[in-house]
Amino acid sequence: MIKGRWSLISKSASLARSSHCVSVTQTGRLIVYGGELKPRTPVDTGSGQDVAPKGALHVFDLNTNNLSQKWLVLAPASTASFEAGSQDQSVPEPRVGATAVWYQDALYVWGGRGGKEMTPLDGAQVGIWKAAISSGEESHGASGSVQWERIAALNEDEAPAPRSYHTAVAHGNKLYIHAGCPATGRLGTLHAFSFKERKWETLASAPEPGRGGTCLVGASIPGPTDVLLRYGGFNGNELPNVAGSVDVYSVAEDKWYTVEPTSDPTHGSPGPRSVHGFSPFQSRSLALSDAVAILYHGERDASTLGHAGAGTFWDDAWVLTKASGDILSGWAWRKVEIDGDAPEGRGWFPPASWVDPDGNTRTVLFGGLLSSNSRSDELWELRID
Repeated sequence: MIKGRWSLISKSASLARSSHCVSVTQTGRLIVYGGELKPRTPVDTGSGQDVAPKGALHVFDLNTNNLSQKWLVLAPASTASFEAGSQDQSVPEPRVGATAVWYQDALYVWGGRGGKEMTPLDGAQVGIWKAAISSGEESHGASGSVQWERIAALNEDEAPAPRSYHTAVAHGNKLYIHAGCPATGRLGTLHAFSFKERKWETLASAPEPGRGGTCLVGASIPGPTDVLLRYGGFNGNELPNVAGSVDVYSVAEDKWYTVEPTSDPTHGSPGPRSVHGFSPFQSRSLALSDAVAILYHGERDASTLGHAGAGTFWDDAWVLTKASGDILSGWAWRKVEIDGDAPEGRGWFPPASWVDPDGNTRTVLFGGLLSSNSRSDELWELRID
């Protein structure tokens, strides 16, 4: 039996949001960017009662997990010279449904939708934005600052089509962009951006159907083999159609496989879901030495009001394991038994995790949409025994 404990480590009403970005540095600094408090209305615009300026990042130190810790607001270093609402091109426009990854020493943001029409942002705004951050005594301000830079690929004409509610992961030396919602329809494409070469590459599309609200996990499985794992998503109904099935992309082969992991002997397999958590997982525990990913929460049934409403949500957690063998064999689901309090069911939050100094994964859940159709301001952390 796998046991886990959720801990509520922060509540901050001013940071309530969904459809946002979250990433964690190697040293445990959690970074939040963008999102919405009201449907289709981006936050952090620097106008009206929205005091956080355009391009702001919110930072929390996960090494000091107590409710009294204050969040740092990192404002763009260039915002002092322009007015709120102006079209300063040195910072990304406010957005929802974007993705962010932490790679080496910076945050990288791609995609999303915004503007008056709330359509996918144009090619110049949609990506790739690099954010170099500083805080405390290292910066000119007490709350720190962020320096944004639009990274131009050498082959911008081969960049992924603008979209939102896609998924992104940094694995190896590449940024992978998959699926999502363009102006119409849903996609199943996969692209990779080489951080070293600054070039886009079009890779094999995933098994149909195209979808939004899915998640990728980068992992190295016994072999060793580098893979991307995909679970869930939405295309008119919650996915996958076969509960518990996982799509596996072989990086070396540029090829997708679909596997049906062995069910938990007591609890079966996780149900279909979207806009959920699915993150890399590792543990120093011998009982979890074969674990590769953790799945948690997410939308169970979509709202009849579409994006304006809230559906029903999962509040569970599952570990995906991989034994030795070829890429198709040895997969299994194990449900996590939660001790104590836990976050209520929710969706429309980004997956996030980090590896603590002891070598164990800590899974993070910040914000999200609740069944009451309100946005959460809670930060939770899950530790697995």
